[in-house]
Amino acid sequence: MRYLLDTNMCIYWFKGKNGIDIKMQNLDIDDIAVSAVTIGELLYGAYNSASVDKNLSRVRVF
Repeated sequence: MRYLLDTNMCIYWFKGKNGIDIKMQNLDIDDIAVSAVTIGELLYGAYNSASVDKNLSRVRVF
């Protein structure tokens, strides 16, 4: 099964909330997808956050 993550799920994953990080570790990387819109929203949020460098780094690694 493939999963298309929305922005909220990515943020939960970054923050380790709701056990999403554990669930994602149990999946094959090829079963996880993110849309270009979600990437744009993550970058927008990072640039407009209090910790720009930290959050941009998270998005880039992701």
